[in-house]
Amino acid sequence: MKILVTGAAGFIGYHVVNRLINEGHSIVGIDNLCEPDSLTLKKARLSLLGINPEAITDGKPVRSSIAVFDFIKLDILDRKSMLALCQECKFDVVMHMAAKTGVRTSIENPTEFFDTNAVGTQNMLEAAQLSGVKHFFFSSSAVVHGVLSQSPVKEEDDVNTPMSMYACSKRAAELLCYTYARNYNMPVTIFRIFTAYGSWCRPSSMPMRIARDIMEGRTIHVINNGHLVRDFTYVDDLVDGMIFAINSPNHSTDVPYSLYNVGRSTPVPFISFVQSIENTLGVAAQIAVDPTDPFTVGEHIEMYADTEKLESALAYSPVWDYEEAVPLFAQWFKENYKVTFTL
Repeated sequence: MKILVTGAAGFIGYHVVNRLINEGHSIVGIDNLCEPDSLTLKKARLSLLGINPEAITDGKPVRSSIAVFDFIKLDILDRKSMLALCQECKFDVVMHMAAKTGVRTSIENPTEFFDTNAVGTQNMLEAAQLSGVKHFFFSSSAVVHGVLSQSPVKEEDDVNTPMSMYACSKRAAELLCYTYARNYNMPVTIFRIFTAYGSWCRPSSMPMRIARDIMEGRTIHVINNGHLVRDFTYVDDLVDGMIFAINSPNHSTDVPYSLYNVGRSTPVPFISFVQSIENTLGVAAQIAVDPTDPFTVGEHIEMYADTEKLESALAYSPVWDYEEAVPLFAQWFKENYKVTFTL
């Protein structure tokens, strides 16, 4: 298949492109490379995919030295360029990973988040349907489960009480996806991702901040007096699910639209996750419990997924428990921090 991956230099985008390369697909990846705090990591990821970062210029494809993969520096907010690219290349599948992420930063910069995550998604949907794309895949987030959510969360739960602009923008993008599937009969699949982690992780992500703070002896503040539970999803399991979805789309209703929670479906105390990283790094973590109510900063006390729908429809079966996968992430961090990247 010929596949477009947006956000190809990002954490999940990189792992998706790498898997698609190994499966023999023809891939075009785009990324705007506009975030200064993540640029070093993005260039490192692209180098691993055979792209020379020094050869990248706006709007010009750079061919990988190791695969049928072209990278183009483009912004999903550039509507005309997105449409021109899709019409020229006639993609079979669009995997839309590009997004601005972060609950707290979205509260500080709401317009930027809405533009990228909602307007940018609409641009991609429009380009896809006008160019005859056969399947549109969208990467959403567990943050859409808002004030009314109770774990384990299900796809059918009320998601109309978002607690941040990040959550709001992702929910708006989900609704756009449904509308395009219904109005234009374009097959759409959405994954709501729960706390993904792994090698080449996003710099501002929770696992990266934890590992950095442990290595540098910084205090890790855990809100709600330390009582937080999350569904930590190893990136290899996540990518497995995505590959299942694009190879065997399963749309059981008249509207060609499917939405799935994607997680490990195993609640893990936040402090246990910290301790697992601490043990691998061999450095004692400095943990301070904080009485802050999670809701006041757009977070939940407990957040983990019911993945029964995905397991039933696509035979998704995550295999990585955090006890096995977190040491792999932590070892990668230990070997690369202040060598390949800094935070």
